[in-house]
Amino acid sequence: MTNKPAIEDLLADSDQELGRYAWEGTFADYLRMVSSDPSVSRLSHRLVYDAIAAKGVEESPAGDPVYSLFDGEIFGLDTALENVVHYFASSARRLEIRKRILLMVGPPASGKSSILALIKRAMEDFTRTDQGAVYAIKGCPMQEEPLHLVPEELRPGLMEHYGVHVEGDLCPRCRYELRANYGGKASEMPVTRVTFSEYEAVGIGYYLATSPNPDASLLVGSVDSSRLDGDRLEVAGKAFRLDGELNVANRGIMELVEIFKADAHLLTTLLSLAQEQLIKMERFGSVYADEVIVGHSNEGDFEQFKADERSEALKDRIIEIQIPYNLTVGDEVKIYDKMVTGTELENVHLAPLTLPAMSIFSVLSRLDPPARQGMSLLDKLRLYDGIKVPRYSLDDVPEMRRHSQDEGMSGISPRYVMNGLSAVASTPDIHCITPLNALNSLWEGLRENISLNDVDLVKYIELMKDAVEEYGNRAVEDVQRAFKEGFDSSATDLLSEYLSQLARYLDGGDASEREMREMEKQVGVVERSREEFRRRVRGFFTNLKARGVEYDHKTEPRLKAAIEARLFPTRRTVERTLTPPRFARQRVEWRRERTAIFSRLVESYGYCSTCAEDVIDFTLHVLKSRTVVKSLKNEGIAWEWELQPSEPGDDDSD
Repeated sequence: MTNKPAIEDLLADSDQELGRYAWEGTFADYLRMVSSDPSVSRLSHRLVYDAIAAKGVEESPAGDPVYSLFDGEIFGLDTALENVVHYFASSARRLEIRKRILLMVGPPASGKSSILALIKRAMEDFTRTDQGAVYAIKGCPMQEEPLHLVPEELRPGLMEHYGVHVEGDLCPRCRYELRANYGGKASEMPVTRVTFSEYEAVGIGYYLATSPNPDASLLVGSVDSSRLDGDRLEVAGKAFRLDGELNVANRGIMELVEIFKADAHLLTTLLSLAQEQLIKMERFGSVYADEVIVGHSNEGDFEQFKADERSEALKDRIIEIQIPYNLTVGDEVKIYDKMVTGTELENVHLAPLTLPAMSIFSVLSRLDPPARQGMSLLDKLRLYDGIKVPRYSLDDVPEMRRHSQDEGMSGISPRYVMNGLSAVASTPDIHCITPLNALNSLWEGLRENISLNDVDLVKYIELMKDAVEEYGNRAVEDVQRAFKEGFDSSATDLLSEYLSQLARYLDGGDASEREMREMEKQVGVVERSREEFRRRVRGFFTNLKARGVEYDHKTEPRLKAAIEARLFPTRRTVERTLTPPRFARQRVEWRRERTAIFSRLVESYGYCSTCAEDVIDFTLHVLKSRTVVKSLKNEGIAWEWELQPSEPGDDDSD
């Protein structure tokens, strides 16, 4: 047992932690520091990029970068994340792109705010490290870069001899302080270390642009009218509070939510900041600011903005990155798992296929109709999820995605799904949420919250039917998996044996071609494609091992399909086993086999007694080719299947 730390030790550690970031010196001290390490004075875009990179960058099996900052937090948005990081990587080099507003466009709850929240937290963490330390002129409300004290004529020499880049000018407050309190002696100006904090309004600004009567001072800062007497420098130094969100965000990042709901004046202010790095103070001139400007918007507002001919100048200052909804069922389940964690839903059992069933419905709502003749929407969903589909190849997926570049910009949101899950969880006496109960809740919520026209109704009816069909397939697979003892062990053995044979073959050793081909033929790998398939598989697992990522037979989709094809009993076998026999003398064996499947579902696959009975009964219902959805109307779903599962042990029904 870990010893309980003394309160005095905790207090001492707390004081020490706070003191870690305390540094104070003069500008002379700071200049010496920067001359030996120019990265200390990095600009805002470089700071953001370095903060992201500091969390770690790995390589995916496909050779794409995986940023640890987003790993386990954002799912199914790899392309969007790569585009966001690429913007910062380019801007960090002081290219012209840094003078563009980064605009994330996507539907509600697609992940725009979550991505930016992670970046902001990374900045806060980074500025608390030695590598990411930030220094500012003491007392400046804009955490002023001390190098602004270097006169313009001396800056080229600083760059030439020390590699130190300086841009920008002193804010009015610091300019006044330098003259009034330090007699113009820049070397004596006090410099201190600062750590960014959204909570403390240091380096991270936030503005929600939905107010019908916006107050410009919230962005550009307010003016103390009692201090407007004196010369211009004194007035600027004393009267400018520099307390707006754009001032707060200097040297860091500025987030603008629903950016195109801002009025024309505020948008003009943003244009000046992006283009000239100046915060316009109306009658009082301008203040230099170096900050990343990130806006987010829904697609409707953005399209309306683009159609406005008066916005041409600002359009030219925007880099748009689409943040669509996720389009794979596997990643959607991860999103819901994360949303459920830490909520009261953890006290209600979720059947293992409940979140996948809801994910299927929501992802289907986001997909464009397939462009390929003969391909169904379910075929497309399965291919996107890495599941082999007859007549099509997983290699077709990149081309399918290129053909539907705006896919995922509409459809059912994760937030809506969670509302549906919460609704069914709040039903009295519900201790386990089964998939069909969850799908029923989604349909009822859709009916209550959206005015469906005839076209919408037909679309969602078909989507619900598809979702139930795909859930049926997965229910059958779960029962097939639990059909015999030791499925997972056998699957692991098959995977290990194939990978061993593969390694020997590719290394020029003695390998069993028959064993490898038996596995590969299960997923349609023809003779001419075997070499490429084998090298891809080896590269995939080699990458996972190098990254220390655990894997099993389900990790690689095609090998998963091949292994399950070899180990699963046929559907006909499952149906015969689950069907109650006519004669009483056969019921003892039937009950024993059914109970064994039930026990394995509970003990090995995350089922409770309620949903285990439900999935067994439902599987038999599906295998007998019986209808599940009797009818779907605007009033609700008429089910052929009883939504409330039978009590455990009530298994004599057909």
